[in-house]
Amino acid sequence: MKRNDRHPYLAAGLTAFAVVAASLCLFFALFHFSDVARFFNMLGAILRPIFMGAVIAFLLLPVHRYILRFLTAMTPDKRIKNKRDMAFLNIVAIILSLLLAFFLFYLLLAMVIPQVYDSVVGLIQAIPDYIEVVQVWLQTFFEDNPDIQAAIMPVYSSAASSLEQWLNSDILPNLESVTTTFNWVRQTILPNITGVVAGVSGMVVGFLVLVKDLLISIIVSVYLLVRKDIFAAQSKKIIYSLFRTDIADLIVDETRNAYRIMSGFINGKLLDSLIIGIICLVCCNLFKFPYPALIATIVGVTNIIPFFGPFIGAIPCGLLIFLVNPLQAIYFAIFILVLQQFDGNILGPKILGDSTGLASFWVLFSILFFGGLFGFAGMVLGVPVFAMFYSVVSRLVSYGLRSRSLPVETEDYMGKTGPMAR
Repeated sequence: MKRNDRHPYLAAGLTAFAVVAASLCLFFALFHFSDVARFFNMLGAILRPIFMGAVIAFLLLPVHRYILRFLTAMTPDKRIKNKRDMAFLNIVAIILSLLLAFFLFYLLLAMVIPQVYDSVVGLIQAIPDYIEVVQVWLQTFFEDNPDIQAAIMPVYSSAASSLEQWLNSDILPNLESVTTTFNWVRQTILPNITGVVAGVSGMVVGFLVLVKDLLISIIVSVYLLVRKDIFAAQSKKIIYSLFRTDIADLIVDETRNAYRIMSGFINGKLLDSLIIGIICLVCCNLFKFPYPALIATIVGVTNIIPFFGPFIGAIPCGLLIFLVNPLQAIYFAIFILVLQQFDGNILGPKILGDSTGLASFWVLFSILFFGGLFGFAGMVLGVPVFAMFYSVVSRLVSYGLRSRSLPVETEDYMGKTGPMAR
């Protein structure tokens, strides 16, 4: 048998092997889902510095490119043609972008943390006054509404009697003598204290691991920025070796479009949230709202979440202001409404533009779907990720319609349309 005659059998054998292997993997994944999830969690913990470094490099890439263009413009043409000189300029641009990021991060922390600390300390010190105010308000409310008081008092009496019974049956008998007190502390209190100590030590270890991962991720981001062009070229080689040229061109083009969507949305949203936080801080000081730095920080951070972010940040801030002054809480709600209208209609479109190309329904859908799956990170990244998926599907649909000589515009399919076959 000639070598060429064996090619169909070899292809059929490889196909059968791939089908059987895929079936076995699917069977194992379905019936050992917990083991598979544990494996991926372990893999994610191992590769977490790589992921963090990729995120840092992704955020620094626009700054790095701007600095590199500036340095290139200041360099003579004969030095630009030298690869060693360009590599040196690339390293200088990376170092400057990292220093700029560290400086901005330090400046932000130096501005925000002291004021947030003062706000939190003031809030904790004012809690007894808030409790007294709430008690006076409840007493007045019940005096003005005896029917509500008559309905709630049985529940209050039942809770008070349960608390009294617990104190008399569980706490006080254990404090009657030294022996019973010692046994109670040894059997009940010490295990809880041990759990608290273990939790605190776990938090300390987790913080140290996070610092270690952060240092490694900074090193990884430097390597990624240095070799980004090589990695991109190697990825293209792999794609063009596996697919036809037209399909490979489509994949490369969609990858570039995905990067444009992701970078435009994330960088624009971070800048937009920073501006909103600064505006909120200035206006809170002007309107003399309590805890201005804490409120501005919450509003700015939650503004990163599209659509729902303003409401998520405004609710706890409004409750804090309501405890101090209910009338100011109403003014704060009006201020947040005006601020978010300004952000949604003026500032956001100026910064973000049409970076995602999604309709409002798909923005809402992506936030709910990815937020339900991945929490806060899903709510932040759900819109650009779904926008990339939407762009790929839209281009594939357009490609299929054009290959069949059918119209591409959606308006041509609205209403009652006739037969498309010719």
